Amino acid sequence: MSLSALRGAERTNQMVEPRNYEFAYHLTTNLDEARVPAIQQEVEALIAKHGGVITFTQQPERKRLSYPIKHQRQSFFAWVQFTSESGELLGDLDEWARLHPEVIRHVTLRLESESDKRAQKQAEHLERKAAKAAREGAAQKKTAAETKAADAGKLEQQIEDVIGNL
Repeated sequence: MSLSALRGAERTNQMVEPRNYEFAYHLTTNLDEARVPAIQQEVEALIAKHGGVITFTQQPERKRLSYPIKHQRQSFFAWVQFTSESGELLGDLDEWARLHPEVIRHVTLRLESESDKRAQKQAEHLERKAAKAAREGAAQKKTAAETKAADAGKLEQQIEDVIGNL
């Protein structure tokens, strides 16, 4: 068996952690409003076909656009959050959106997993804790230096008092 075949077998045996995604899209307002929910169902069916699990969905709503897209000032905006292990699902969603003329804009985003968010929060917490410790350490050093200066001032005063009493 070749080395590349062994590596391929190792990859297929490894557990792939499902990743979180969001697919958002704008639909033209020129289509019949009864067709809008059917398009949402097509997206959900495509995700389910590839083994994706839908975690949240936003039904299409008419929205005013900030700038015209394909000469349109309004669109039906919808999005779907899902988890998937399949990389080809992303390509199929992109192809589906390009083949449907009702879709005037779309994007697929990879969302952070919960473990990534926890790790980032923990790193930020440790960073703040280290910065606080550094500030407190600098304050303690400063007070130690001020104490030495005050002690030196007292010593000089005592020496002057002794000399003055002679």
